[in-house]
Amino acid sequence: MTFKKPTEPICQSCAISLENPDDKGTQADGTLCNDYCCDCFETGIFTEPEISIKEMIEQTVASTSKSRNMPMEEAKNYLEFLLPTLKRWR
Repeated sequence: MTFKKPTEPICQSCAISLENPDDKGTQADGTLCNDYCCDCFETGIFTEPEISIKEMIEQTVASTSKSRNMPMEEAKNYLEFLLPTLKRWR
């Protein structure tokens, strides 16, 4: 299966959609962060600074499966394709 990067803004750590401003993380000064979600980035720092890309895939595969309406194995393959292209993991 061939995957494409999403066209909507996504978290550059976990790949969830950032279309809703309430999902965005915050900078140190409290302003919204356009690159990362509130689960990954808070007050200018990563909430889990030591997490590996493999652990991130394991943590997000279920929510990705549900939000993207794809089977778990396909969601895992999608994340293995997508996450290495995101800012946090480059």
